[in-house]
Amino acid sequence: MDEYYSQILRRFLGKERTGSTKLIDETTRQSALIAATSQRTSRAAQSAEPISRKERARYNGAVRPLEEAALIAFAKQNGLWISEPDFNKEWADRKIGRGAEQQVYLSYNGRTVIKVNEGSYHGTWLDYFNRLILHSFLFPSTKYTTIGFTTINDSLAVITEQTFVVLDRGAPRDKVESYLNEHHFVRVKNDDYYNADLGIILEDLHDENVFINEKGNLLFIDPVIYLETIDMGLTGKTVFRFPFAM
Repeated sequence: MDEYYSQILRRFLGKERTGSTKLIDETTRQSALIAATSQRTSRAAQSAEPISRKERARYNGAVRPLEEAALIAFAKQNGLWISEPDFNKEWADRKIGRGAEQQVYLSYNGRTVIKVNEGSYHGTWLDYFNRLILHSFLFPSTKYTTIGFTTINDSLAVITEQTFVVLDRGAPRDKVESYLNEHHFVRVKNDDYYNADLGIILEDLHDENVFINEKGNLLFIDPVIYLETIDMGLTGKTVFRFPFAM
């Protein structure tokens, strides 16, 4: 899977990319493989790829519980599981923010943030881990590292760590758009961008998720990244095919 992503992305984004799949931590690699295996071996994946939103929702509903069971077993077997009460006891007073899908805490060293994500923006956990993999390649300076698993209100959540950067200037849309255009992403609406060659969608790239550092470089903190699927009704090549893992 790693080599596949690397070859495809470099082909379309150019050798000047500084990102590398070598930046992806082992837990993220294994989690993506576990989620992919759960999907590929499911009865749902033996059928044709979903071509409507209704079919996609039905597919996600069938495979997500299988992914979660496998990921929880993996976490408990490898010392990556922390119960919700224990997590709250350790981190509650370090909380610095909350978004629609995750909670954010400042680490004790003050150099990183800990994020607990419920995966609510993604239909399956494979979608979520693909997001982390693509982020590491596209935006290496703000890559995520998976460090554990827990629950939020009894629902599975993934614990990640990301470099903490003190930022006070959000990037204007024209600067973000210009940069992404250079890499063949086109703005389709608001702050969402699409690369038809890759079948990759970047969403939520507003000035609270993209910043300018002291050197004038863009830092993409928390984009939502999707792989195009047939049910989206787009016209891309959808390079990453169902069920989106090698």
